[in-house]
Amino acid sequence: MTVRSRKERQSSEQEIPATTPAGLLEVEEAAAWLKVSRSKLFELMRDHEDFPVIQISDKIIRFDPNSLYKWALKRQRRAGRWIVSEHPFV
Repeated sequence: MTVRSRKERQSSEQEIPATTPAGLLEVEEAAAWLKVSRSKLFELMRDHEDFPVIQISDKIIRFDPNSLYKWALKRQRRAGRWIVSEHPFV
């Protein structure tokens, strides 16, 4: 049995997010939450190393909705950075 110091215990406790999800999302639920197709979700997972996914086993993955939200916020850009000429309010 490994005995951890108080500092090590506090450090590991700080890594746990302050808010825990009500439940983990399955692939279809995560895609629906992001409003993308299932294939686009897998594309995001492949293309973005920081995409938040929980691998339960070789064939089972889940998603924390809080982590998806944080990931999406990191990708948020101001409208001026994108071409929005077709936007109805511009």
